[in-house]
Amino acid sequence: MHGHTASSHRQRGMSLIDALVAFLVLALGMIAIARLQGHLRLDVDVSRQRSEAVRLAQQDLESLRGFATVHIVDSRPAFDAIASAVRTVDSGTAYTIGRDVMPTDMPHARSITVTVSWTDRSGTRQQFALHSIITGIDPALSGALTLRPH
Repeated sequence: MHGHTASSHRQRGMSLIDALVAFLVLALGMIAIARLQGHLRLDVDVSRQRSEAVRLAQQDLESLRGFATVHIVDSRPAFDAIASAVRTVDSGTAYTIGRDVMPTDMPHARSITVTVSWTDRSGTRQQFALHSIITGIDPALSGALTLRPH
């Protein structure tokens, strides 16, 4: 009768150790998931900020394309008035938008680089650049190239 009781006590102790090990594994898993959640939130924030930076750069380029088709600004052609500039936009995140305007080998064309930079939630400096060429010729005239001469 004593042999049966001793093995019964030994099994009860093992089940307690098994429960503690299972709890430890579960706790470590929960800590790993919590850390992963923090990294995912940071990645989502950076992705949202990058999308906003792309939108701001595209908006700046499109405004230059519209500006290039205006014929006169301060008694000179608007295309000649396109210049480099820096401005700041704050939409929850402070974005610095820099525009570099460089001449090209082509007449009536400028090479434009729009750079948007910001600091993300983790304090890392992020940057996005968009490059394009803008011409001083009205886009409506480009359709004339597809017409056959009479």
